[in-house]
Amino acid sequence: MKVCLVTGASRGIGAAVAEKFAHRGYTVILNYNRSKEKAEQLQRRLLAEGCDVHLAQADVSVESDVAGMFERLNKYFRRLDVLVNNAGIACTAQIQDVTSNKLRAVFETNVYSAFFCCREALPLLKSAKGCIVNVSSVWGVDGASCESVYSASKHALVGLTKSLCEELSPCGVRVNCVCPPIVDTDMCAHLSRAEVDNFCKERGIRLYSPQEVASDVYALATGGETGKILTEK
Repeated sequence: MKVCLVTGASRGIGAAVAEKFAHRGYTVILNYNRSKEKAEQLQRRLLAEGCDVHLAQADVSVESDVAGMFERLNKYFRRLDVLVNNAGIACTAQIQDVTSNKLRAVFETNVYSAFFCCREALPLLKSAKGCIVNVSSVWGVDGASCESVYSASKHALVGLTKSLCEELSPCGVRVNCVCPPIVDTDMCAHLSRAEVDNFCKERGIRLYSPQEVASDVYALATGGETGKILTEK
């Protein structure tokens, strides 16, 4: 059975991605950091639906946590076909209001985590001729006022995808990236419906569901392409 690891999988896009792969017959490893209860709820539901789902607690922004997670993955599963780097946090602020601690936290969660996971996953992915899918954002392609830190981190994921595509193609590992617009998750829960509608109208985009993003992630993981930067509007 093929194995898929999804980081930040306890809710939102990550949970939808985990569910998508689980329903397609993959053994799915749900990574979470602090949201243990939500991760366990998702696991119980998917197990009841006949899926094969396992939990992996790790702070993927911490190098030693990532190394430990992949050590356990290698010990118990011995393969990895798909790595979905989904873990991320937001930062909406004017640049003068961004502290160095906040800047560091966003890059550690949004960029370092993907780098650490790609590096640790590589031996298993090479053996399986597997695939990496990075979850970026529309702000990984465009910029926006008050999104300088978040946008910079998501641009970094696009750059990581393009570079690893070139680097890993000779060993048969594909690397793709999805850049969804605003998605109906907790990350935008602070916005009213009117604010979301105005935001989408001003930028010519629409509100996506986590399930739509999950379908795109699955298509990139299984479609045979590499180096694809999928932008959605």
